[in-house]
Amino acid sequence: MASFQFTAGPREEDVPAGEILAGKYRVESVIGAGAMGVVVRVAQVGDEGVFALKFLRPSVARDAVAAKRFLREAAAAGRIQSPHVVKISDVGELASGVPYLVMEYLDGATLDRQLAGDRRLPLEQACDLALQLAAGLAAAHAMGVLHRDIKPANLYLCRGDGGDELLKIVDFGVSKILDQDGGEGHLTRTQTSIGSPLFMSPEQMRSARTVDFRADQWSLGAVLYRMATGNLPFDAKSLPRLCVQVLQAEFMPITTRCPDLPAEFGAVVERCLRLSPGDRFSDLAEFAAALAPFAGARGPDRAARCRELLQSAQR
Repeated sequence: MASFQFTAGPREEDVPAGEILAGKYRVESVIGAGAMGVVVRVAQVGDEGVFALKFLRPSVARDAVAAKRFLREAAAAGRIQSPHVVKISDVGELASGVPYLVMEYLDGATLDRQLAGDRRLPLEQACDLALQLAAGLAAAHAMGVLHRDIKPANLYLCRGDGGDELLKIVDFGVSKILDQDGGEGHLTRTQTSIGSPLFMSPEQMRSARTVDFRADQWSLGAVLYRMATGNLPFDAKSLPRLCVQVLQAEFMPITTRCPDLPAEFGAVVERCLRLSPGDRFSDLAEFAAALAPFAGARGPDRAARCRELLQSAQR
């Protein structure tokens, strides 16, 4: 069977089942399609292993910057070894020249879908998931990678080998990779805000080039606020008003919104959301240690793992 070259349908996401991509992946179904790319479930020809293959839309791939960002996603995620970060197994180009990456197939749903309908999670579950997220981010930070787009839609919930709930971070497409001197290449344009406004730190709204690891911590705090309260910390009716709220740190305290939640827990989340990065936790290990008492029996072990990951980067 010939390799797929985007001739089967009028839309770029119309990838027929049975088509062969890159000469070795047989399409089973389309998982999802967004503005930038398409994700399909594939089986590897020969061993029948199941994966998710993501490729840029051809119309987007013509943009050299977009193509470089896509390849950077593969480079960023591929260098991180963590059970809480999606695994990348292959990178290449389709017959049409469009770049693709192959990742583990996750059987579950995004956190965004789990929280639909303003659902809030039990405190222990919310905190356990936040610590798993912190561990995944700590592994990324230890490798010099900032995610910069942490939000429920980029967090996947599935089951681990023991059947426990397992959170995985996906989509490193707008990540920032620091070199040993703390600098980066020129792929991120100056004064450009990259990410999702509802979960974007104030410094990232001002300029994506200037952010450091504490921007991911801010987004983690916003996600935890949403999980625990059923509400977004910042939720204006317009983008300009939302930006004003974020840039002025105008959000309702957790214990005001949900009086049943412990004040000490609220203080942990609200510290992540402080306007100045210097007023937040110094790193994710300090955050994890503060949150662990609310995460059940596994809280201390998860916090210790965050500390180990970040300490490893200092050796």
